Amino acid sequence: MKRQLTRYIIYILFISISITTHSCQSDSVPKNNTGSGISLENRRSILMLDLIRAEEIFVAGKPHQALELLDKLIGEKSIWAEPYLLKGNIYTAVGQYEKARSAYNKLIKVDPNYLSAWFKLGNNAYREKQYREAINFYNQELTNEQANALQSKDKQIAMLQIGRCYMHLGKIDSALIIYGECMTIDSNYSEVIGDIARLHIDNGNYITALGFAKKALALNKNNIDYQYSLGTVYLKNNRYKQAVNYLQAVVNQRPFYEGAYYNLGQALIRSGNSNVGSQYLLKADSIQTLYSSLENLKLAADRNPDNQIKWLDLAIAYESVGMKTEADQARLAAQFTGALKNK
Repeated sequence: MKRQLTRYIIYILFISISITTHSCQSDSVPKNNTGSGISLENRRSILMLDLIRAEEIFVAGKPHQALELLDKLIGEKSIWAEPYLLKGNIYTAVGQYEKARSAYNKLIKVDPNYLSAWFKLGNNAYREKQYREAINFYNQELTNEQANALQSKDKQIAMLQIGRCYMHLGKIDSALIIYGECMTIDSNYSEVIGDIARLHIDNGNYITALGFAKKALALNKNNIDYQYSLGTVYLKNNRYKQAVNYLQAVVNQRPFYEGAYYNLGQALIRSGNSNVGSQYLLKADSIQTLYSSLENLKLAADRNPDNQIKWLDLAIAYESVGMKTEADQARLAAQFTGALKNK
């Protein structure tokens, strides 16, 4: 359990930063006083301490208790937005996406300009492949009244997600435009550069893709996806030796990378090593079958978030293809639903 929760510590730290950052904004303090005899400033200080306690309870492996505390805070102090943010984040972490969406929507009703609220809704829509809706949410994050308080990195992340939505929708020109705007903030943002490389690869612009793939990998030498992109570009540009070097490195590090096996097989065959290349193509086919089954299991878990067995099946499937982080999250969701049944 400790190993599972360790992966969420950074996530929870992000929650704390989001809450603390917004708590410093004067607009986040409601203008009405309920007449409790305690000043709004003191009530807010008490709230922040309670939120920290709720975070600690969740990190300790007790999401139900954390949610119960948040419900109590919401009942007592519904004029505040932060409990809804943390509630949505916890529900997201345990795979309860509809409940997370509900919490974020309630947050926005309390404070429509709360930083990160629209971004969270965008991520929910993106996860559900509702890309047009996600674009609207991300744009709302970038244009609301508090948008000028966003850090440059936060703006870039929202713009990156918009670009990815456009890529999924097949709107290449729109994706390139938003990526270009993103690079005006930071021309060395490797994730954008890596996305541009993949975009050009997908559209057959292999010479253009080569420069972006090289730059992305130079900025992040350990990124397996960038190694894969560069290997693929070399394959498409008939530079088979370089392609084999990069793609072999990818499959050595990630044994279930379907595309890498397929492209490596193609590079070996074209360079005259047909026997070994054919074996890699067969491996790619078997991995594709595994991932198809995995996608069906994920869909079943997402559609039945309170079914513990489906989350456990998904966790086992993730483990079988070496996706440890995803497996841990699925097991955490299974643990949550199991505890829900036992209440």
